[in-house]
Amino acid sequence: MESYITVSEEHRIEYIVEKSRFIATAIPCTTENEAQAAIARITKEFWDATHNCTAYALGPRQERQRSSDNGEPSGTAGKPMLEVLKKTGITNTLIVVTRYFGGIKLGAGGLIRAYAHSAAEAIHSAPKTLHAPRQLISITIDYGLYGAVERYLQDENYYYETSFTDSVAITIYVEPQRLDQLATSLANLTSGQHNWTLLEEKLVALPYNDTSN
Repeated sequence: MESYITVSEEHRIEYIVEKSRFIATAIPCTTENEAQAAIARITKEFWDATHNCTAYALGPRQERQRSSDNGEPSGTAGKPMLEVLKKTGITNTLIVVTRYFGGIKLGAGGLIRAYAHSAAEAIHSAPKTLHAPRQLISITIDYGLYGAVERYLQDENYYYETSFTDSVAITIYVEPQRLDQLATSLANLTSGQHNWTLLEEKLVALPYNDTSN
């Protein structure tokens, strides 16, 4: 199982340069059919635009890539948008940058910068999801231990889910390589006063908040 990051929901930004209006829409998609359907939808929405340029990458390692300049000079729109996707590593994502020409020609270099910037801003500000292998474990503890365990899980950036009955049950999503570390830490925190159950390992979708993208 491989880790990868996707845009988690449709997101849009606008950018103005030399009176040209650029509208960048980032859209999650997992198949070429989904990508093409989204392109058709955005093109219909902005039917009066000068251009609707596109780029998408699909698959955990961005195995399938495609871009279109949609009438802009060759290599000035779709390719720089795709390069942004490749650089960030974001996949299963379509970027459509819509342009309304403002009357001032930007030149090849200006177009490349404008389309790349629009795509980058859309990706940067879009909510994202990390798809990653996690070992699920379940622990049960008394209420008196919950505060210390919760602080530890938050400090160590573990994703977890909690339910409360006569005791506290916590399902923790653990990177496989951190399993031994977690077991040791929990044993120390609770003085061994917890029940530990190993569940399945699976690919899960988690919120992703890396500000570097």
